[in-house]
Amino acid sequence: MAANEAVLSNPIFEAINRVGQTPQEAIHVWGQGLAVHHGNLLASLAENEAKVREAILTDIWKFVHQQGLADVNYGLGLTAEPDLDHLNRLLSEILADAEHPKLTGLGADVNASLVNWVKAFTLYDWAAYTYLEKHLGSKDGLKIYMGLWESFALGVLPDMKEALGIDRPEDLDMAMIKTLSENYWAAIGCAGTTTRFNDDVYEAELSDCAYWLNMKDMLGEAKARSMTLKTEAAVSVNYYDAILKALGVFDRYSFTMDQFQCCGDDHCRVRFERRT
Repeated sequence: MAANEAVLSNPIFEAINRVGQTPQEAIHVWGQGLAVHHGNLLASLAENEAKVREAILTDIWKFVHQQGLADVNYGLGLTAEPDLDHLNRLLSEILADAEHPKLTGLGADVNASLVNWVKAFTLYDWAAYTYLEKHLGSKDGLKIYMGLWESFALGVLPDMKEALGIDRPEDLDMAMIKTLSENYWAAIGCAGTTTRFNDDVYEAELSDCAYWLNMKDMLGEAKARSMTLKTEAAVSVNYYDAILKALGVFDRYSFTMDQFQCCGDDHCRVRFERRT
């Protein structure tokens, strides 16, 4: 398979095509998303001892480096002994600059760069929980990891509200919740099929997830699930609980997910329900 064919065979392209997103748009989701993820982790670890903080971050970046993604290692300046100050500075610059040359320069072209950012994000995320658990234990590690994803949820909420014209809790009915959920999932290339919808319930099944498919491809299914089986349910439900609370409608609507591709199901299933 030619290099370009190998790049375009990555599931991220089918995913973004389904939701109408361009590679250029998707690069900001995954590239700046990694910068957000890293910045949030730095903030979350601020109260830990410097020695512990450094050990977690070093282990994360060593793991990413060890996967042998040449363009990622070169583009981020990753070595066997990661320079944490350099990485912190570079990702801070990428977060602040939507036109940063590294966003489209992590590969031979925009498509290769997108694939590399998806892979880098996926590896970083797997390693973040894994080494939080190793150094802090499962309870404290999961608390921080859950908070990282909650920060993602709330960080984009103001833009989502503005785009959909949500000003007050009264603006939220099940139809608006459906649209909001679809927009959140579409941002990461996950298209959904509505399986049930009325004034009281919205349920949908989500198609293949490029995050999971890339993780499984790079790490193997068993290793990938050594993280996802311990995190996905709690983190995903908390993600939408945080959104409902921030919107002021948690007392009116509940959320759950009861199926996950990365935990062995054929698809992911989300369900919002009006509280009685």
